[in-house]
Amino acid sequence: ALNHSSWIPAMITLMKNRKYFRWHDSGDLQGAWHLKNILEVCKQTPDTKHWLPTREARLLALMDPEIIPKNLLIRLSNAKNDTKPGNAWDHWSTVVTTPRAGHVCPAPDQGNVCGSCRACWSKDVKEVQYRIH
Repeated sequence: ALNHSSWIPAMITLMKNRKYFRWHDSGDLQGAWHLKNILEVCKQTPDTKHWLPTREARLLALMDPEIIPKNLLIRLSNAKNDTKPGNAWDHWSTVVTTPRAGHVCPAPDQGNVCGSCRACWSKDVKEVQYRIH
């Protein structure tokens, strides 16, 4: 369905009245065309804050950061647990066995939901650490 001509309009419709949206609860970008479609949805839903986690560093390397809508935060997911982020992207996430200084996701302590936490959407939070599970 990602390639369907109605995908972008359907996603825009789903965004109505949503303050926050996380892309890809599981899975990842399927290619540059998929990222382009997501960027278009974000542009057309300015009242929704979007968070896109991805491991697709190669796609991000090809993209001009200036084209990212202000309401979208792309967070590069480190491919290996307990690794420190490199310089590939401004915002990232890491799975850790032992949290270090910085923001640690509180979801495991609150029923596996974000609750009031919005760190993953925040441009002020450079790294989000997820405890291994």
